[in-house]
Amino acid sequence: MRRSVRNVRPRGRGPVSKTIGILGELLLTAGVLILLYVAYVLWGTGIQTERAQDEMRERIETAWEPPAQESTEAPPDEASPDETTAEADSRLEVDEVFAIIRVPRLGSDWEWIVVDDVDLESLTRGPGHYPHSAMPGELGNLAIAGHRSGHGAPFHNLDRLQVGDTIEIERADGVWTYSVDQAPTVIDPSDVWVVDPVPGAAAEAEPSERRITLTTCHPRYGSSQRMFVSGVLTSGEEI
Repeated sequence: MRRSVRNVRPRGRGPVSKTIGILGELLLTAGVLILLYVAYVLWGTGIQTERAQDEMRERIETAWEPPAQESTEAPPDEASPDETTAEADSRLEVDEVFAIIRVPRLGSDWEWIVVDDVDLESLTRGPGHYPHSAMPGELGNLAIAGHRSGHGAPFHNLDRLQVGDTIEIERADGVWTYSVDQAPTVIDPSDVWVVDPVPGAAAEAEPSERRITLTTCHPRYGSSQRMFVSGVLTSGEEI
């Protein structure tokens, strides 16, 4: 006697099938979250950095403007030389701004404002100046770090630089041009000597050159190694 189809009950999923299904859903959710995080790191952080760059650029356009010409006649209550110097110094300082960097090899419109530190928070606003490295034009090694991915990736194409390319640094009190003499080189994260006053020399060595060093992560979208480019001053005021 043939059983009625209506009396046949569908089999439920076993515990193994349920577990596999749950794991599949979790992996799919994790994959979506990872993709969203990657998108945020690569593009979302860039929006924040661009906004910070615009804000700093607006401030220095005013702060770095030459002071208006004043009458040569000294008023009765003329300020002392010390007060005048203090006013000039305050005009040159704009919060965390250190300088403007331009590298023609990376594009005619490639221009970034450099902040005056290299901690994680500072580098979210742009390239950063190693605080204990030289000032522009000064004897020693002016060192600047920048992201290669995320936060606008200012040094994304640092590996394109070639010997002879120029690196321009502008501050309110001058412009300095360096010429690359050390092509992009990959090093270990522990090779911090590249930002020393005399790279590769003993710690007590006295600098005799005015140099610049740019550092970033390597490879792109990774940080297992570092990359640096170095150059020597060719023009600008020497301090």
